[in-house]
This record gives sequence, C-alpha cells and structure tokens, in this order.
Amino acid sequence: MSVVDTLVSAVAANPGLTLILAVLLALVFGGYLYLRKVVVNVAEGYDEGRR
Repeated sequence: MSVVDTLVSAVAANPGLTLILAVLLALVFGGYLYLRKVVVNVAEGYDEGRR
C-alpha cells in the first residue's frame, strides 16, 4: 500500500505535472491510434487496387 500512498501524495503535491503527463499520454495514445488507422487504410487500398 505504500506505493499507492506515495503515488497519491505525488499527484496531490504536483497537479500541474500530473495534468501535463496525462495530456502527453493522451497525445501518444491518440497518435498511435491515428497512425494505426492510416496504415490499415493504406493496406486495404493496396489490396483493393490489386483486385
């Protein structure tokens, strides 16, 4: 439980840093999903073009 307590106290002490980390995580995850969508659509386009 001490790890959770340490994490909670760190978040409470640094709300700005927590917000920045959350935004960065959202951007990385969103970028991954966007690039994955682009690659899948390109692959489907190539497959349709070959038919």
